[in-house]
Amino acid sequence: MGKANGSRALLPRAFRALEAICETLLPPGGAIAPGAKDVDLAAKVDAYLAACEPTTRAEVQGAILALEAAPFGSRYFDFFTRLTSRERTEFLTAAEHSPLLTTRALVMLLKYMIGNSYCSIPEVGKAIGVDGRHCMVDDPPRSAPRLHPRSYPEVSRDCVEQCDVVIVGSGAGGATVAKECAEAGLSVLVIEEGDYFTRDDFEGPVWERFRRFYRGNGTTAAAGRPIIAVPLGKTVGGTTTVNSGTCFRTPDRVLDNWGKECGVQGADPASMKPFFDRVEEICHVEPAPRHLLGENALRFEVGAKALGYSCGPIPRGIIGCRGCGECAYGCPSDAKQSTNISYLPLAEAAGAVIYCRTRVEQIVEEVGQATGVVARLLDESGKPQAKLTVHARAVVAAAGAPMTPLLLKQSRLALGSGQVGKNLRMHPAAGIGAVFDEPVFPWRGTLQPFMVDEFSESDEIMLEVTSSYPGVSSGIMPGVGHAYKEALSRYRYLASCGLMVSDTSKGTVHRGIGGPLISYSLNRNDADRTAKGMGIIAEIFLAAGAKEVLTGLPGFPTVKSQADLQALREARFSPGVFKLMAFHPMGTARMGSDPQTSVVDSWGEAHEVPGLYVADGSVFPTCTGVNPQISIMAFATRTASRIVERLGGVPRS
Repeated sequence: MGKANGSRALLPRAFRALEAICETLLPPGGAIAPGAKDVDLAAKVDAYLAACEPTTRAEVQGAILALEAAPFGSRYFDFFTRLTSRERTEFLTAAEHSPLLTTRALVMLLKYMIGNSYCSIPEVGKAIGVDGRHCMVDDPPRSAPRLHPRSYPEVSRDCVEQCDVVIVGSGAGGATVAKECAEAGLSVLVIEEGDYFTRDDFEGPVWERFRRFYRGNGTTAAAGRPIIAVPLGKTVGGTTTVNSGTCFRTPDRVLDNWGKECGVQGADPASMKPFFDRVEEICHVEPAPRHLLGENALRFEVGAKALGYSCGPIPRGIIGCRGCGECAYGCPSDAKQSTNISYLPLAEAAGAVIYCRTRVEQIVEEVGQATGVVARLLDESGKPQAKLTVHARAVVAAAGAPMTPLLLKQSRLALGSGQVGKNLRMHPAAGIGAVFDEPVFPWRGTLQPFMVDEFSESDEIMLEVTSSYPGVSSGIMPGVGHAYKEALSRYRYLASCGLMVSDTSKGTVHRGIGGPLISYSLNRNDADRTAKGMGIIAEIFLAAGAKEVLTGLPGFPTVKSQADLQALREARFSPGVFKLMAFHPMGTARMGSDPQTSVVDSWGEAHEVPGLYVADGSVFPTCTGVNPQISIMAFATRTASRIVERLGGVPRS
């Protein structure tokens, strides 16, 4: 994708503002020697933006110009670029803690982009402690089967396909339905909007991988109180290609609730067990091996066991994991059993055809029955080219909870309940860091290997040790100027753990410019549980010997003692103060027995449109309470069995 405005992606005014912001955040000297100007950082960010989607460029440019004008609302009453160096530092420091959500979000977004670019510079990485040794095991990576998807320009003319089942999306749900239906003898066609990547693509700066493998170049977010980042994969394999690889079964209490409260039939724990068993066998689910836990997890284990909390390794779908800590950016070992590695090769071997870089524009209905789709093959810049028309006996929407409702709305199908795009649940998640005296090197070891499930039943709070590569957390690292560089330099000493709550908050999804427009605000109940979870993590880290815990909460940025911890527990926080991410969107086309309150029936078929099925997290009536990949796959297996039964395939024994 070419650069806008001649040689630069940004307008001249925006680029000058970016230079000023970069140089204020990262002056020369201090804990890390190079300053932004020394490494021409603004030009590096601009070059990165030049390769991003136009909507991403526009959003970031808008954020830069908004921050440029923001001092007019302060005592400085001038543009940021006209302030003195001292005034710029003072203003950014105040903006980082502003009571205005939008101002804080602007600073966090720009720190994220600038910090990632800065940390990807080899000299900076070396100062932080990144020495090229990423993996716990020195064995060479394994090589998984490769796929053979069709795409433009191989297919450069309008074409028509005929099949039994056409599937929109190749992630946890779509790939599972494809494999099960193809192995039952049905002809299957899978359409994926994202591109196809292999292990050879999963190397280089993490920063670049966000741009290439994530929808909206990794900048998708939910607008509300607070603004919440929502990373969504856009690849063959969907989000499974870039998730943590964590594999939990849906808890029995959740399945029972779906049956009793939501009218979901035949999904009780006993009935679902065979589907979970099959998925776990195919994905090789096992507890994270101890030798791959990494120091980050081992420190947390010490604290959890000292307090007597229920804890242990997280189940993961892996073969030959080397503990490289890069699961969320594409596995460099072909070890994580994402669907591009597990289910899709099996589907292709059974005859399924895969199209990648192809966007479905409409599901076709004829005489009250779903009969196919109309799609466009995209060139490498994302521009529509050839038209693909698919005639099918069944259509499966499996584009993910933010995208499936948009497709249903665009096709004007299954809308009678008024629930399409509503009831969004996301498992809002927060991270806590803890500083130790000795280096922890949190990026070494399996990304998400260890959990504390002590509070999963009582409070519906899950604690999962996780970490991010240097730079990825730069948006939430505290400070401006030398204080910011000091925070980055301490990254090797920083252990971290994440928490997520089984949310009672609800959001909506609408069509925006270039992607989903997500609205979601944290309610008081979920805010209180988020604060409680952060207090529990702080307690565990202190018990593990951390010298300070970093919460990022107003009034309690650090916790160093039991007295601090008690004060944190007694405090109440507004939902807007939390810095959150959400990795598990669900519920936007929920299943149930009542067509007035649900979109699809208990097996994923649309109440109003025979032959139209939904097989992704959209169907869950509430959140799963655990990472939902295995839940999606088990229910997709169940949906596939219904499709096979209806279309006359041969079910697997």
